[in-house]
Amino acid sequence: MKILFICDPVANFKIHGDSTIALMAAAKDLGYSVHYALPKDIFATNNKALANSIPIEILIKTSDLNTIAIPWYTEHKKLSNCDLANYDAVMVRNDPPFDMEYYYLTQILELAENKGAKVVNNSYALRNFNEKLSILNFPEYISPTLVSRDKAVILNFIEEHGDCVVKPLDQMAGRGVFKLSENDANLSAILELSTNYFNISVMVQKFIPEVIYGDRRVFIVDGKIISHCLHRIPQGNQIRGNLAAGGRGEVHPVAEKDYIIANDVAKWLNKHKILFAGIDIIGNKLTEINITSPTALRQIFAHAGIDIAKLVIESITPRD
Repeated sequence: MKILFICDPVANFKIHGDSTIALMAAAKDLGYSVHYALPKDIFATNNKALANSIPIEILIKTSDLNTIAIPWYTEHKKLSNCDLANYDAVMVRNDPPFDMEYYYLTQILELAENKGAKVVNNSYALRNFNEKLSILNFPEYISPTLVSRDKAVILNFIEEHGDCVVKPLDQMAGRGVFKLSENDANLSAILELSTNYFNISVMVQKFIPEVIYGDRRVFIVDGKIISHCLHRIPQGNQIRGNLAAGGRGEVHPVAEKDYIIANDVAKWLNKHKILFAGIDIIGNKLTEINITSPTALRQIFAHAGIDIAKLVIESITPRD
């Protein structure tokens, strides 16, 4: 069995926290040979999806993740023109932004799926379900939300709802998130920056005061909710709890109120054949549905002993 990871450069992984390392180690433990390719190494010839991929030897086991040291892998000679349909699974793990190149990648991956390849998460979902926009499918669980690039519409929304946050639709890790209010001296400047002078749509949401206590990343694998989640708590006067933005992480059991949201999202994920997702909750509000490359697996493993990476790999059924 062999599995291909489409990811950012392996040499740049943060060895003490990167979730893709956990997925690669789990794949090795379960008997897969591991290859990887950068997004630019995925291409199409006629109706075939191909990759120039690099086989790598994973030098660690899942049990080593909490004490990982360099080197944790070795690379072999790059292979040319590898048919993606010949892999037992293709895991898409490259980070946003979601741009036109990412869109083209999903089109190529669909060619592989047409020939029987198992892509996680599937190309249709990656292409159609933006991590922020997807919450609009759950209006009962979200803060009042606007998506627009129209200046007057945005200003009217802020006037109606008071304190708000503005978010770019194509970024991750809290990048480009600002808190706004109608009387903010920097309101116009921030909106101009966020929308590129009202040429790019953004998400504007009524501010959720409970953000000072952090958000919760809840994982769903193959329709099942993982029992523990990661609380990401802002530090200082920040409103962003993202670990990449300096937030502090704490692992706790999933609260009963969060199961209510997660159960409904899990049904939606199953409907669209989305195997692996991480949803974010602030207070009692759903804020994101992450399906491109959900992170924080390592923290859950380190503090709760739950191997989410193994559950993901085990849920990939090899083709007959």
